[in-house]
Amino acid sequence: MWLKWGARLGTVLALLVVIAGLVVLALPDSMEGGELLRLDATHCVREADLLGAGLVAAGAVLVWLIVLTWQRKRIQ
Repeated sequence: MWLKWGARLGTVLALLVVIAGLVVLALPDSMEGGELLRLDATHCVREADLLGAGLVAAGAVLVWLIVLTWQRKRIQ
């Protein structure tokens, strides 16, 4: 029973991490922090871009781990 609720809670947590990452990626240029890599005159990678991408990736990995764990326990 706790695995069912744990999987749900973990999935919701992972979804919130992904949403937080998408919000960080959507910040305007004035709030993104310093430039890390200038690509051309109109594009650059900023500190917030790395943070947002890291949050989205972490949330996606967390979802996969939860799903794989849930499937493994359900099959056994």
